[in-house]
Amino acid sequence: MTFMRTSLSLLLLSLILAACGQQAAPPTPIDVDMSVRAEPESLAVGEAALLVTLKDADGSPIDGARLQVHGDMDHEGMTPVDREVSESTNGEYRVPFEWTMGGGWIVTVTAQLPGGGEITQTFDFFVEAVSSESVINRGGRSDDTTVNIAYQSAHDPAVAGDGTITITLTSADGSPISDAVVEVTGDMAHEGMMPVSGTGAHVEDGQYAVPLRWTMAGDWQLAVKVTLADGRQFERVFDQQVVMP
Repeated sequence: MTFMRTSLSLLLLSLILAACGQQAAPPTPIDVDMSVRAEPESLAVGEAALLVTLKDADGSPIDGARLQVHGDMDHEGMTPVDREVSESTNGEYRVPFEWTMGGGWIVTVTAQLPGGGEITQTFDFFVEAVSSESVINRGGRSDDTTVNIAYQSAHDPAVAGDGTITITLTSADGSPISDAVVEVTGDMAHEGMMPVSGTGAHVEDGQYAVPLRWTMAGDWQLAVKVTLADGRQFERVFDQQVVMP
């Protein structure tokens, strides 16, 4: 009887040790190459697409994965952008995306592979504050010589608080333009501040007065958007320094 108890104890101990050995075995690493590029390559606020490419260790494309993409600013206070896709062509997954604000972004891509397993990588991007739909980023400058846009602040440097800037519009021959719509958006040269905006009122001789509130001292960038009576649009960006009163 004692011999049987000893044999059973040894058998149970062997099974426990074997089970522990199986649990302690390290997981098999997943050898997958992931790369991400953005379209358009010139990153600016607005609609975009992220092209995620998956390849195995042999360089062969991996189709049939499910991708979860999480985009967030590198500072607090912004709502993240989340997307999910599973369709691909030759291992390339096209993810509709939107850069909602200029500044630094951290994009985390998690891929659930078709054969099991999961990989996650993060990618850093920097997005310009000017919209990708603006004349500047579309490269639509074929008519730029038809409108001259001049900028002037009531004070230089400008003083934090309520202020006024003057935008002067003239045609190629120097004639004042008095029937345009002038919209100005001001943003700090660094991320983290809410932009300010104002609409110009024509005063005289192509001059438009635009009220703005400088909310903080520092370096600012002002995007001036001009819409002519015939629908054509022009845009310029000006730098402005703001100091405390």
